[in-house]
Amino acid sequence: MCDEGRGYRRTMAEPPPEPRPPSWAGAPGYSPYSDDLPPHAPMPGAPPYPAAPDPGRAPVARPRARTRFRAALGATAVWAAVNVVLVLLVSGAPDGAEALGRFVGGLLVVTSAAALALWLVARRRTWSFWMLVVVAAPLFWVLRAVLLAASATT
Repeated sequence: MCDEGRGYRRTMAEPPPEPRPPSWAGAPGYSPYSDDLPPHAPMPGAPPYPAAPDPGRAPVARPRARTRFRAALGATAVWAAVNVVLVLLVSGAPDGAEALGRFVGGLLVVTSAAALALWLVARRRTWSFWMLVVVAAPLFWVLRAVLLAASATT
């Protein structure tokens, strides 16, 4: 029986058509026996897969290492000690308690200000002590020169 232009209509007595193989059936790597093997089975005689490594602790849980103010103060104190030695070698000990107080007070102000500036630069990550000493040198000596120039004018 034919419907006008609609093609062939199957009757109940006819068997269903044969299933056609998929279009990729002839592609490289295609095996018609895929139903016989379990998925992702290793080849016969192959060694077992290695165990997955333990991922360990998540890096988010660990706090980042940072430079402490105490390390910055210690690095700046190295230059304060160098300053004391240079002053003693060049001009000798300060004359009297007032001169000694001004020298020590100025040294403490410069050391703490340079340590604070150094810590503000280095606080985000861990720096080695000797790297802190190298970076502290220009901070300390510039602040020391500014303080000496300011105290000489007053």
